[in-house]
Amino acid sequence: MQRFLTIAFALFLGLSFSIDADARRFGGGKSFGGGMKHRQAQQQQKPAPQPNKQAPNAGAKPAMGGFGGMLMGMAAGGLLASMFMGEGFEGLKMMDMLIFGLIAFVIFKLIASRRRQMPQAATAGGPAMQREAHQPAQNIFGSTASAAPAPAVINAPAWFNESSFLQAAESHFNALQQHWDANEMELIAEFVTPEMLTFLSNERNSLGDGMQSTYIDDLSVQLDGVDQEGELTIATLTFHGVAKTSRFDQGEAFSESWRMERKEGENQPWLIAGIRQNA
Repeated sequence: MQRFLTIAFALFLGLSFSIDADARRFGGGKSFGGGMKHRQAQQQQKPAPQPNKQAPNAGAKPAMGGFGGMLMGMAAGGLLASMFMGEGFEGLKMMDMLIFGLIAFVIFKLIASRRRQMPQAATAGGPAMQREAHQPAQNIFGSTASAAPAPAVINAPAWFNESSFLQAAESHFNALQQHWDANEMELIAEFVTPEMLTFLSNERNSLGDGMQSTYIDDLSVQLDGVDQEGELTIATLTFHGVAKTSRFDQGEAFSESWRMERKEGENQPWLIAGIRQNA
C-alpha cells in the first residue's frame, strides 16, 4: 500500500509538470476565428525571442529541457511520499526508481505524441480560418519562410494612433493572460467577440476550474496593418515572446497574430475576432 501511494503521488506530480506552456497561454495556443487580413510585417525591433539564448542552435532545446523538470518533480514526489509514510528516504527502493523511470517514459511518449498532433488540431472554428488552414504558409502571409516579410500596410482612419494602439495591445495581452490564469471569463468577455468568447470558454474549461500560473517574458508586439471594411476598422497585431509555467523553466517561444475589429462610432472598443498561431 505504501509503495502504491508513493507511485501514485509521483505520477500526479509528473503529470502536473507535463502540461506545456503553450497549452496554458491565453487561447490554449490555438488558432480560431476570422482570418488575418494583413501579412505579417517585418519585425523592426528584434528577432523572435528564443527561450535559451546561449544555445548553439536557437531553435533547439536542451535534452533535459522541461522534461528534466518533470523528472525532478517525480523524484521529489517519491521522496516526499516516502517521508510522509514515516520512513524518510529509506522508503525509496530501487524498484520504485525503475517504476518512476517507466512512468516518465510513458509521460514523455504522451507529450511527444500530443505535440506532433498539435499542428493538425491547432486550427478550429469559423470557415475563414478553416480555409486558411488548408493553404500553404506562403499563401496565408504572402511570403515563404525564407523571403523577407512585407512592410505593414496602414490604411487607418484619421483618429488612429499607432503608438497608443501598440502600448494598449501589449498591456491587454498581459491582462488577458492574467484573466485566463484566474479563469475570469467574465472579464475576458470585454475584449473579444461573442464567437471568440464561446471558443475561449470551452478551451479554459478543458484546463479545469483552478488557478494556473503562466509567465510571459520578452514580449514584443508589431502592427502588421490597418484597413477599413464598411463599418469596421480591422487591424492585425503580431506578438512574440516566451511562455513559461514557472520563473525557472526554459519556456517556449511563441508567435501569434490577432485580428482586431472596431465598429464605427465614438468610444467603441477594439475586440479580438481571431487568433492565428504563426509558429
